[in-house]
Parts: sequence; structure tokens; C-alpha cells
Amino acid sequence: MKVGLVIMASGLGKRFGSNKLMACLKDKPLIQWIIDASDGLFDQKIVVTRSCSVRDLCAKIEFQYICHELPLRSDTVRLGVNALSDDIDYCFFVPGDQPLIKRETLLRLIEEAKKNPEKIIRAGYNDTVGSPMGFPKFLFEELINLPEGKGGSAVSRKHEELIRVVQVTDAAELIDIDTIEDFELLKNRLEQMEGQSL
Repeated sequence: MKVGLVIMASGLGKRFGSNKLMACLKDKPLIQWIIDASDGLFDQKIVVTRSCSVRDLCAKIEFQYICHELPLRSDTVRLGVNALSDDIDYCFFVPGDQPLIKRETLLRLIEEAKKNPEKIIRAGYNDTVGSPMGFPKFLFEELINLPEGKGGSAVSRKHEELIRVVQVTDAAELIDIDTIEDFELLKNRLEQMEGQSL
């Protein structure tokens, strides 16, 4: 079973005020965190972006990417799915601005998908569900044909009986960044996590 990953990096960061995906968190751009966490885990990985800076970063590190000018979340999902190799059996989607997702969590999500290849697998913390979220190949057509502006959750809501949730160890893993305030809170959270690990 081959598993893909689509990193959704097409937001323009209007609420953030600049390109949040290239904002420096500690010593690297925000999007680099998920790129690094996923290194070597998936059979195919694709960044889908509207950012020239993200495109240039991907080109520099030889990471597969699609750069586009389409406006909708559904466009990002469709482009990602259409770029998957024919032999990909299952695909996870994750926002590029969710930096604290752990490599161990990604591994557990992949393992759960391989045990349950017909299920929708997503990360959660207690009663809160989030990303990454993964879909079996028989749902790819529905992802390609999402209603305008909708994301993968529109498909998961239609198939709630298929959902299995993998619990993350820390709620911070599910945090994504929309504003400067979110970013500052996340930096503080990261410092706390590092302090606890010392």
C-alpha cells in the first residue's frame, strides 16, 4: 500500500498580514516544519501553493510542488489529488501552517491507514478533530469534485461511518496559524514544550 501526502500551502495569509508560510519559527520557515517532519515517511509528497517563495523553497530542496493561481480550497485539493501517481492508494492532507505535528504522529496515522485502508483517518485530541486527514483511493474522485471552496471535511461529513481518529499526544499538534497572535502563542508553546523535554 502506497501512501501520499498533500501539503496545502495556498493561503495568502491576509489575516496574518504577510506570507505566514515563510515566517521564521525558530530557525526555519513555518512550512519547513511539516516538510521535515514528513521526511522519508510517504511514497509521494506534494506541496500545492500560490506562493512564489514557497515554490522557490521547494525547488531548492527538490520537493515536488504545484504552483498555481486558483483561489479556492477545493482547487488546492483537486490539484493535489490529480498530481498523485497512479499507484498511490491512500492520501493524507495537511495544512502547511501546522508546524507542531510530530513525526511520530504521522507514523501512527500511516500505520492506522495501512491497517484500515478503506477508512478516513484523521488526527484528533480528545473530542477535537483536525488535520492531517487521510482518504482511501475510492474517495479521490469525490475530492476532485468538491463543491467550490470546500475542503476534505465536506467528503468526511458524507462518510462519517468511515472515520477513525488517531489521538495526538499534545493539543498543540493540531494548531494552525491564521494571525500574528496565533504565531506568537505557538512560539511560546514551542518554548514550553522544549523546556519540558530538557
